[in-house]
Amino acid sequence: MKKNTLLLAAAAGFMLASCGKSVKKTPGGIEYTVFKAGNGPQLKVGDTAMMNITQRLNDSVLADSRKIIGAPVPVLVQKSGEKYDLMEGIALLKVGDSARFTIPWDSLPEFQRPPFGKKGDKINITFAVAGLYSQSAQRAADEKAIQDYISTNKLQTTKTPEGVYVAVTEHGTGEAPKTGDTVYVHYTGKLLNGKVFDSSLDSTLRPGMPINPIKFPLGQGFVIKGWDAGLATLKKGDKATLVIPSTLAYGLQGSPPAIPANSVLVFTVQLVDVKAGKPAPATPPAAPAVKK
Repeated sequence: MKKNTLLLAAAAGFMLASCGKSVKKTPGGIEYTVFKAGNGPQLKVGDTAMMNITQRLNDSVLADSRKIIGAPVPVLVQKSGEKYDLMEGIALLKVGDSARFTIPWDSLPEFQRPPFGKKGDKINITFAVAGLYSQSAQRAADEKAIQDYISTNKLQTTKTPEGVYVAVTEHGTGEAPKTGDTVYVHYTGKLLNGKVFDSSLDSTLRPGMPINPIKFPLGQGFVIKGWDAGLATLKKGDKATLVIPSTLAYGLQGSPPAIPANSVLVFTVQLVDVKAGKPAPATPPAAPAVKK
């Protein structure tokens, strides 16, 4: 009797779980199943949702943002514009939800179909909504992380008006660069956890590239804002550490796979040379500090 009771209870539990995960349809006809219901705010047009996304063809994984990026990716919630537009499905979710949307392979326009699919296949895309992006909240999070880093590493810093923290470790004797001057900079960039993602001084990180300083006209938008702001405070010959908030670096987008979204960056730099006058042509964008 006890075994039968347990079996009945298990069956009842399974039925309840199945009912809670029933297949629904968006207004445009996309089937979806919510596997985990969150208790956060409802997404709406204009929100930037931070999501983990997995795409499958039937049961075979095509892409998993957790493995590719290592962190939730930003998705701007926009008004749906066409049939089988996942945006109308995303707008049905709440923060904390995890849902799978299923689209028949052959229902998509031909140019949108994965090339290795066939009639009858299904594309399954899972969105796990980790949170909403807020620039003010991100600035506060960056500031706390930066202060912790400065304290732990005992850096003596000054803060630029833009928000970059600069610690000069070796003073040069040259002049400070002006906007439009071409600066020549050696650098090593790393995340707050110490992981180095690029360096002009390490050929293993830049295969085939010579060990030369990067050059670019200062203040012209050739590099991330944090570089322009931090280097403008240095003099020729200075060596320094720049601690740059994510909002002055790669922000929401990051620079996958090396730099996750919303990463505070730390650069050790040396301002090797400054050329006044007409800016020289910028070197090709070989470093993550350079905009792509």
